[in-house]
This record gives sequence, structure tokens and C-alpha cells, in this order.
Amino acid sequence: MIKTRPWALLFSFLFITACTTTSSLQQQQSATQTGNSQGTDLTHHYLFGDSPDDSGMWLLPQIKGAVHAEMAAKGLKLTSDEMYSQMAPSLNQAIVRLNIGEGGGGTASFVSARGLLLTNHHVAYDAITSASTAKQNYLDQGFYAETNAQEIPAEGYSLYIPIEQVEVTEKISSMLPDTLNAQKQNQLEQQVRQKLIQKRKGGNEDLVVEIDDYWAGNRQFMAVYRVIRDVRLVYAPPSSIGKYGGDIDNWEWPRHTGDYAFLRAYVAPDGSARPHNAENVPFQPSRHLQINANGVQPNDFTMTLGFPGSTYRYQSSYAFDFYHNVRNPVMIDSFQAILDAMEYAAEQDEEIKVENASDRASVANTLKYLKGVQDGFDRYDIIERKEERENEFQQWIESDSTRNIRYGRVLSQLDTAFNIASQTGDLLYGTYYALNNNTLLQVAGLYDAYYEYLNNPDSLSFSSGRKDTLLMQHRQMLDSSNLEAQTMMLDQMVTSLSSFPSGKRPMLFIELFEGKTGDELKAAVQQYIENQVKTSLVYSADSAEAFLNRPVEEVTDQPVDPVVKLYWEIYNTFDFSRNNYSQHFAYLNPARERYVEGMLAFRQDSTEYPDANFTLRLSGGRVLGYSAVDGLYNSPYTTFEGMIAKDTDEEPFDAPQMLENYFQNHSGGSSNIPYATPSGHLVVNLLTTNDITGGNSGSPLLNGNGEVVGIAFDSNYEGVIGDYYYDPDLNRTINVDIRYVLFLMEEFSNADRILNELNIIREGRSNIQAEAAVGIKN
Repeated sequence: MIKTRPWALLFSFLFITACTTTSSLQQQQSATQTGNSQGTDLTHHYLFGDSPDDSGMWLLPQIKGAVHAEMAAKGLKLTSDEMYSQMAPSLNQAIVRLNIGEGGGGTASFVSARGLLLTNHHVAYDAITSASTAKQNYLDQGFYAETNAQEIPAEGYSLYIPIEQVEVTEKISSMLPDTLNAQKQNQLEQQVRQKLIQKRKGGNEDLVVEIDDYWAGNRQFMAVYRVIRDVRLVYAPPSSIGKYGGDIDNWEWPRHTGDYAFLRAYVAPDGSARPHNAENVPFQPSRHLQINANGVQPNDFTMTLGFPGSTYRYQSSYAFDFYHNVRNPVMIDSFQAILDAMEYAAEQDEEIKVENASDRASVANTLKYLKGVQDGFDRYDIIERKEERENEFQQWIESDSTRNIRYGRVLSQLDTAFNIASQTGDLLYGTYYALNNNTLLQVAGLYDAYYEYLNNPDSLSFSSGRKDTLLMQHRQMLDSSNLEAQTMMLDQMVTSLSSFPSGKRPMLFIELFEGKTGDELKAAVQQYIENQVKTSLVYSADSAEAFLNRPVEEVTDQPVDPVVKLYWEIYNTFDFSRNNYSQHFAYLNPARERYVEGMLAFRQDSTEYPDANFTLRLSGGRVLGYSAVDGLYNSPYTTFEGMIAKDTDEEPFDAPQMLENYFQNHSGGSSNIPYATPSGHLVVNLLTTNDITGGNSGSPLLNGNGEVVGIAFDSNYEGVIGDYYYDPDLNRTINVDIRYVLFLMEEFSNADRILNELNIIREGRSNIQAEAAVGIKN
């Protein structure tokens, strides 16, 4: 998949697909990983030659000239104006950015004239979980609104419909004098941006206008969106379909996941973007997409339109070295600790299992993503590749005096910046995640002010009302948490921080665990944490109340509570690390902008696309499998048969009994299965070479005519590193085939109300060639 979420991060990180745990690799490989013995010459060519380079996340104003010609040569049938136009409704207005909560989200597309939206099950996951209870669990049961009145508000969801993407680089630069210093120029630039935004917005509260930086700040585009504030859940399959394979299959191929859902956009009767109201009416988009039920064949052109979150392809070897060797290892430790605690809490309580399902899935997804990135750095020697390119770049700089003046110090400045970042960056991330995710440390932090009062009782005061509020917060936080799970998390996080080199390790941990490593360190930390459980007031609001009620003179000279002391150590380390880390931005920001400018000039490519930044992008690709292991070819299709073959009657491979019965009644394949190929094979998921990342979850997979043939929801594990380095041979997008969606809605959910809203193209070329190409046999 690919949804981006704000999971207590310092920066935006990618989140792809929903969920999973562990299972047998043999089970996955045996299901539908098709050998290439039945392949055609086309498959042979891509197996033993180079795969086409379909990298590119293009801004829609770029889809003209050479870029449009390249897309047309691949199979695009639409004109540039049909793709994007400021003068008339165009394809871009059928695509929406789904914002969830504080800034995470994904993509959806209008598929009816009545505001119906198609997206991923995992993008709708927050809406499904917030509407569910242990008794009325829509995650388990699925959800279908048979009338508009039954559609459920998707709490925290809003839509941004892209209206314009217009370059404003020259407008901004023309209003900035060259005589200002960097600080004043930056201040003036922010004022200029706000003036341009307010002018374009014109007081219209239903418009959102943003000016975004591209190519590390070398160019700016204004994005104009129409906002929708009332979004409702219409349909979601049960998780046994929408999340089939769970965390085990997350980022993996072969895949058999029905990762789709339907939402609807509502507005006030006058068309304004009113928040949820019973009198609101379905929104009528200026453009919606048709559904093509005829499928796509190997090498057919496909495109995605969506909102990829973040990529880092233009960053330097110094940045890559920091990510790989400093940041990512401690993030992996932190997310593992958080996930273990969440899973333990979910196992203990059914209500918590429902409540934390969405966050649990996101954390698991991020953890697997980070591990995939680390594997990719090692597999491709990406840092070394970047260094080689930068050596060539440096030679190009030194060969011309003008270039040397402009770019001569860029690499040394980047080196300096990331040397500073590396001094405390790992400590910053480790302490940040501990402070922001562990309830026990957060409870300890409540007592900061009281201990400050104890140190200065003559000059400070602490009223009984403040004590009552403190205790109320303490009790609420304990009551809403699984203390065993939080203790497990704290144990793992302290172990991680205690494993840092002695020059970076927090002083308290040096005192407690000096000289201990490996299992000995783990045992010592575990014993230390167990002692805190027995003695700390953090674990008992009653003990805390007794402590607060004791006379000040009795407690002033007593030792500080051990968990409060631990909190202070971690917070002070975080504060020091943050201050030190922030110093690298003074070197980094100007150097990175100049670095990208210089690299673009060095490469002399007029058709460069910028890194992703959660703005609307188009990617052109084709249907194509891949070979990650010598002798093993991954077919670009999986089938209904493969899904049933994976079924174990246990999560996450527990297919609904109704589907199992359906398969048994159509054993051996039958051409009367709706939307099946002529020989009776119903395609479930398919692979394409489209270039996507976090935020693209829910992006429609379109054919050359702009018709929906699938829904993007994930990338393969080998392609996770694509955020940093795109490999044409291995980077693949995993999509739900739209025929599987239509089949499930007809045969499993009887969702006639939705089907009748869709514009479905049912006649076209046959799929016989596709079956031969991938080795699907009668």
C-alpha cells in the first residue's frame, strides 16, 4: 500500500498497507508463485533482458511535450488537456487526497456522479475502527450501507480535490531583493507566499491553497484544492478479505488481498463544505472515473494518479549514510518495542484489540518498511553508488571556475551537516519515541512540577487543587493503559538506549549497566524495571496520593522516585540531543538546495521529476512480473484459487466460509464465475511497474483511456528501497484487480446499490493472451 500517517514522528515517514504478523514462507510460496515454463517470448525478454525503467512521479503540469510523448508511446490515449487543464474539468479532479487526523492519509477517486469514492480498506481503516465496538465489529463483519441514511461519518476524514498545480517560482523570486541576508530573505519569502495564497484563495473558505517546494526548494508550485469536510463510510469488506494475509503478507508477493472500500463525499445543499450534518447531500464531482471490467494483459500500459508522501532520491550520500547507520537502527528498535506492547495489550482485551487495530497496523507496517529499507541499502550498495556519482559531480564542478564558485563547497557543507546530526541523532530518535509513546514515562512527567516545588517550597506553591488534578490525570492514564504492556515497552527502550556506545549512553544507564552487553544487559535492565514496578509511585495512584499528602519536610530529603528519575534522564538527554541536532540545519538547508540544483545541471536531463511531497502525481507503468531469486519468476497475477490455497482457517489466512463454499461449488474453474478469465480464473491481485510510495494507497490503477482496472495498495518488499533508489527489475506496485472487487460486491456482499452507481465497461478484448503469457492454464 500505501498510506502515510503521522505516527508520533519527527518527520513524515511512509506507511504502506495494513497489517500482519508471522507465518510460513512455504505456505506463501506454494500458493500461486507461477513458474515461467508457460511464459511467452514477452516474459522471456523481461526475465533475461532489462526491465523497462518506469520510474517517475510526475506533476500533472509536466504531462506535456516529451513526458506526454513518452507516456503515449507506452500506451496513454488521453491528451495533455484531458489529463490536466485549468480551463475545463480534467482527470485530476476525479482524484482526491484523503486526509486522516493530523496529516496522514492516502488517495481515493470519484467513481460516480453522486460523490462515491473508491479507496483501500486500509485507508478506510480508521473510519471502520472508530465506528466499531467489540459487539458491533465492522472489522470482522464488514460494513455495507443499504441507504444513504445508513452511511457512517468517517471521523477525522476530509477530502482535498486538486483544482490547480501552477508554478510560482518566478513570482516569488521576483519579489525578493538579492541584497537581503538569508534570515531576512526567508522572512520576506514567507510573507510573499502568504500574500499569493490569500490572493488566490480570495476569501473562499472551501479552498485550500498551498505553496510547496520541489527539487529541494529550487522551484515552487501552488496547489489549489477544494475541500470536503463530510466524508462517510459506505462499504468495507471484512478484514478476512480486506486484510487477508495480515502482517505476514504485508509488502510481500504473491498477494491475495481485497484491499478496497467505498466512501462518499457530502456537502451542504448550497454546495459549501459543511462538516457532517444530517441535511448534507452527496457531492457531485465535475469528473468521475469509469470502471473497466475487462482486465489488463502483460505489458499493457497502466498509470496511477495519487498523492505519494515522501521520497529521498535527490538526497546525498551523507544523508543516506545517516539514515542507514544512525537513524534507522534506533527507529527499528523503538517501533519494535511499541508494536510488541500494542500486540500484547490487544491479546489481553477485545475492546483494546478493536481500538488499537489501526495504529497497530500502521506501526507494524512502518517497522517492516524500515527493515526493507535497511536491506535495500545493503543489497544495492546505495551509499557507495551515491559517492561514486558525487565524485563525478565534484570533477564536473572543478572543471569550470564558475561552477566551482557556485557549487564548490556543497559536498563539504553536507558532510559537516550530517557529522553534526550523527553526534546525537540516534539519541534524539530513541528518547523521542520513548517519551511520546510510553505511558509510564508520561505519568512520571506529571510529577515534574511537584518535585520542583519540593526543591523550592519557600518560593513556590502547590495547591490542593493542583494535587487533585495531578492525581486525576495519573489515575486516568493508568486506567486507560495496560501496565504490563507499557512495562514491556519501557524495558525494551531502556535496553536499546543502554546499548549505545559509552560516549552517547545516558549517564544514568552508564551508572546502572556499565560493562554489560547482550543477554547480561537485557537481564540487568529487566531486573531494574521489575524493581521499579514494586517501588515506584508511578505504578500506583494510591501510593502517589499518600506521597502528595505527606508533609513537605518529610519528603524533601528523600530520594526521587526511580521512574521520575528515569524520566528526567531520558528527557534531559532528548533536550540536549535536540539542541545539538538542530544545529545541522544551518549547514544542511542551503547546501541541499544547491546540491540538487547542481546535480540537475550536471545530469542535463530536461525531464526530471521531483521527490514526492504528498502532492498529486502521475506514474506510468505496465503489467509485469519480476524475478527476485535466480530461477524463480513471480507471475504478475494471483488468483481466487491461490487465495483459497493459502487458507488455513486461522488469522490472517482465514477466508470467509461463504467464499470457501463458493470456490468448492466452482472447483476446477468455470467460465460462469463473474469477471473470470475465459478459462474460469478470477484474478485477485496484479503487479505493475508503476512508481508509487506512501500516500498512494487507494490510487486508482488506470488503463490508457483513464478507466479504473485496479487499486494500488502496496509495494513488494524488494521495492521498498524505491523511496531512495529505484530498480526497474524489482520495483513493483501491488494492486487489487477491479474484477475481484466487482465479483465480491456481486457474489459476496450483494451490494447492488453501489454497483448500480458505477459506470462499468463490460465488453472488450479477451483475456486469452494474458492467460498464456503468465502460465495460467485451463
